[in-house]
Amino acid sequence: MIKFIKKYWIELLVFGAIFGGLLVCLSPNITWMSTDSDGAHYILAAKYMTVAHHMSAPLYLLIGHVFLWIPMGTEAWRMGLISMLATVGCCVFIYLIVRRLLKDNSKARLYAIISSLVYGGSALVISQSTIIETYTLATMCGVGAYYFALTKRWSWSSVLLGIGIAVHPFLAFIAWVVLFFTYKEMRNWRRYLITIAFFAFYLYIPIIGHINPNDNMWGNETTKGFFGGTFGMVLMLTGGLSMWDMPKRFIDTILILLVSFGLGIIPLIYNFVKTRTWRNHLLWLVLIPVIFFAINLTAETYVYMIVAIAFGSIAVGLGLSNMRKKWAIVVLIATIGLMSWNTNYFDIGRTLDSEMSAMKFYNEELPKIPDGEIFMGGGWNWSMVYLYNKEEHRNIIPISTDSLPDDNYVAILKQKGIQLETSNSKSYITKQGEIELSIAELNEGVWIAKETKPEVYQYVIELAKGNETYVGRWIGQELQPEWKWKPSNPYLYISGQLEVKEWHHILQSSRNAFFIISLVVYGWFMSWVLIKLWKRRKKNVSTKT
Repeated sequence: MIKFIKKYWIELLVFGAIFGGLLVCLSPNITWMSTDSDGAHYILAAKYMTVAHHMSAPLYLLIGHVFLWIPMGTEAWRMGLISMLATVGCCVFIYLIVRRLLKDNSKARLYAIISSLVYGGSALVISQSTIIETYTLATMCGVGAYYFALTKRWSWSSVLLGIGIAVHPFLAFIAWVVLFFTYKEMRNWRRYLITIAFFAFYLYIPIIGHINPNDNMWGNETTKGFFGGTFGMVLMLTGGLSMWDMPKRFIDTILILLVSFGLGIIPLIYNFVKTRTWRNHLLWLVLIPVIFFAINLTAETYVYMIVAIAFGSIAVGLGLSNMRKKWAIVVLIATIGLMSWNTNYFDIGRTLDSEMSAMKFYNEELPKIPDGEIFMGGGWNWSMVYLYNKEEHRNIIPISTDSLPDDNYVAILKQKGIQLETSNSKSYITKQGEIELSIAELNEGVWIAKETKPEVYQYVIELAKGNETYVGRWIGQELQPEWKWKPSNPYLYISGQLEVKEWHHILQSSRNAFFIISLVVYGWFMSWVLIKLWKRRKKNVSTKT
């Protein structure tokens, strides 16, 4: 043990610093910062073994159930430990990968340490390592699978991919697809079946949905609800960003990457420029999540770029190995400085959300609503009601305002006896507002949440009667298409402080990223056909002469 400490004391110091920094920043209780709208219902689902949203992250809920038995801290803090420990584990994998890829380089140890610090000190990574979320765990599984592929331990690679699939399918799928095409050994049917076997964890949803039918607020325990909801969400979001918003999103993407990689962005770019090939699997592991965010309708998907940060950090070490030695020192110093800044900035409960607005909402606002009365809220504050009802033995009736444009959801509300008027508006935002206003007018005891400090998700709860103007404030307020170029502050973006102010209403247009990509693909195909025909014609002419 002493020999091990003497040999790896620097690594232990580095990983210890990353662990310590994240532990300090770990949210002391439920928060809505860093777009952690999932925290409350993940606690509910993990503690009481119920179903969470959409794909439900079944393995994550089972792990969370175990972590909730830790005899210290709040339940939110205990589940947040999963995110934090996953990030430290990912840093270790990144270190091992760089050491292996540069095993013939005398400075491999230094470059591996820098790569680990780049990831562990990244703004985006820290923001997602201090809250209740699945992203860091799924990313660790993807990076771990890559390490085992490099070491030719194919079964272990398949197992890690399977674990990732059972935690967050999309993030794990990115690594799976790239490794599948990179290594022929990963296309072996036995290894393929190992990964596929982990889909069995999703049986958790119908089983638990059957056992606790009254605790499911998502309607995903049926086959139609599960596949319909999941595919509907994917189809709605992917490539749906309006072309008018694309310039701003492109700049925002670059800025988020800059504050996440710091000076490491230079060796990162240098590495890919030097390789000069589109077949570089590491390049695609970075590009796929970046492109996905850059064209995605919802801005909250910036969190998926955590995968790009992880594999990009590996590229940073590889790039430094081909640069002058002084670059390593400069990047190391800059990375330590950036890590210190980010650790201070994302310290939830101190520098970020010092009032702990989510818990303030839970302790001070929800008690205002009598049992049997209705609360209309969006996203994070709507889902908080289910945890509050379960924990405090209350019976508040929650209505998701975000789901009101869905005709199926409206039908469910009618079955429950909620009085409302449907809307024929083709505008998503107007339809939502009209139905919301009708519920407020036709039912007694309807309560709403009014924004007080949007940047920290702070609300007060008031009766809907007397607040009709506030309830219907968005009716007819459709966004008009206009080019957007002004970027947002990346730190406000990552911490979620812009979500309520800037992202609440998104322009949905048929002229979107998918439309533009389709034009490019069709244009390329037609050009290819015309070039082929022209070459064939020239060949025929030359043959005749």
